[in-house]
Amino acid sequence: MTGAASSVALAMPAVLRAAEKTTITLTQGVPTYQALLAELSAEFEAANPAMAVKFVADGENWDPLLNNTIRAAMVNALPDGTWQSLTYAGILANRKIAQPLNPLFGGDLKNLEALGLSKPMVEATSVAGQVYCIAYGTTVPVVYCNMDLLRKAGYSKPQPPATWEEIFEIGAKVAALGGGINGGYLEYTSTNAWMFQNLLSSFGGKMMNDAGTAIAFDGPAGQKALETLYKFGDILKTDMTQEQSRQAFKAGSTAMHVQSASGTTSTAKAVAGHFELAVAQFPIESANGRLAGAGHGFFMFTRDAAKQKVLWEFMKFATSQKGQMILAKNSGYMPINILALKDPAFLEAYFRINPYHRGIVERLAITGDQFSFPSDNTVKIVQMMADQMHDVITHRAKADEALARMASQARKLLG
Repeated sequence: MTGAASSVALAMPAVLRAAEKTTITLTQGVPTYQALLAELSAEFEAANPAMAVKFVADGENWDPLLNNTIRAAMVNALPDGTWQSLTYAGILANRKIAQPLNPLFGGDLKNLEALGLSKPMVEATSVAGQVYCIAYGTTVPVVYCNMDLLRKAGYSKPQPPATWEEIFEIGAKVAALGGGINGGYLEYTSTNAWMFQNLLSSFGGKMMNDAGTAIAFDGPAGQKALETLYKFGDILKTDMTQEQSRQAFKAGSTAMHVQSASGTTSTAKAVAGHFELAVAQFPIESANGRLAGAGHGFFMFTRDAAKQKVLWEFMKFATSQKGQMILAKNSGYMPINILALKDPAFLEAYFRINPYHRGIVERLAITGDQFSFPSDNTVKIVQMMADQMHDVITHRAKADEALARMASQARKLLG
């Protein structure tokens, strides 16, 4: 060996030791958020030089990602973790794919509160007393308002309508203007019966009992939920698909549109210069009412202690103010760190990015996550519910009739 080669060989171990990192691989199924994940992992690695996070695309949405994860588990080819919809916590936990996080935070939920996670958000990611996911972001339903149309119909308040009564009162006046203008629309066809879940939760109801053994949506809260939907039929000129309804609002043909807050940025851009946009809170009229968010977060699959440590540090970074601001900059999702949202400096920076979120962030304190039925027939159940809601909003069925059918068919499909 030459002197030069010998010198290189002697130097290499030190170089390698300096370059050694513990790298974890996480799958993701939302290609449109590549920039978000790239910045998040880069900033994490800058703060933790001995750790690295690699994201790998494995699907084009949450559902394909879940299916791919289940298949990977069958052939013992799981990644170290995944960025996935919170609603799949039960499936991933019950199939023994996701690992419980309790040992990493000491099992004391106060330690999660210290990270800024609300009690409803922790409950949404828990199964049988074990926490399986750390939430990263969420979205809630809100009411998009065309203030120009509302004023044309006689609405005089500076702020948008705040209650269902106000919404339906001014909605009827807008519909009476004629010209095919809709008073309001609620996206009842949203996946997983998400809007029904929010109406139900806002009136204090639940989809199933705490044990998950029987449906619970067929009580008074479920009745109020469908009665509210029925009233939308009074102010709606014509039923529409979800995409048609969004285009109608952007075109100025609908006065009030209930959809996810994650669409505020794109909607504001589309209507700029055409009409004044306001975003109002989704009404909650029960003292114990909540919202069902559509959140996402990080799950851990690896059993390797060193990799678990890296993933846990990454989860904490994602929920930190820095990680939450990266989310705000790169998406329309809302931060879930309640402590950060109480920090004036963080709020000021956040609202500069998403000004229409200013009036809705307080809802995060009572926001959990959407529910998924513990059954292979979940898709059939929520499609059946959408069909029944279609009959309600088009006045082909009364609320009590549709609720009875929803309950009966859900029980059959659950087995």
